[in-house]
Amino acid sequence: MRGLTLSTASVADTDVLHRLLQLYYFEASAWSGEQIAPDGTYDCARADVEANLRETPTWAQLLWLDGVLCGFVLVDEVEHEGHRIPELADLFVLPTHRGKGIAREVVARLVVPGSGRWLLATFRNDTVAHAFWRRNLPKMGLTIETPAPRDDSDFHFFLISAA
Repeated sequence: MRGLTLSTASVADTDVLHRLLQLYYFEASAWSGEQIAPDGTYDCARADVEANLRETPTWAQLLWLDGVLCGFVLVDEVEHEGHRIPELADLFVLPTHRGKGIAREVVARLVVPGSGRWLLATFRNDTVAHAFWRRNLPKMGLTIETPAPRDDSDFHFFLISAA
């Protein structure tokens, strides 16, 4: 996708990422039921964002389309079946930029041949995100596995990899 840039967020980007995370949590509150705190923010402390950026320099990337900030992606490393694998922990595209193929392009740039298996999880209650990935992952030329969900899990899982 022409014009899309992924830039690794640094500690200097703490405020920008914190504000984007507030928008992400606000949108998710429609299905998560999370309530806003008395200080007007959702459960995502600025200090925690800064600490994550400091301790894990590759944790967050800001998404830019033609020089305009349009979202973020967070990549965590998680334990899955006895192995550490990367997880597309959170991928958020601002509403005005949705439908342009940004999320699909972000996945295509991260999940490349040789990068191994990645975990992509959607919250069970986030039916929009789950439907999006069920519809779009098969079109992306990736190997897709859908592990059987545990009854007690809050998530739907996809294991994806590039050939």
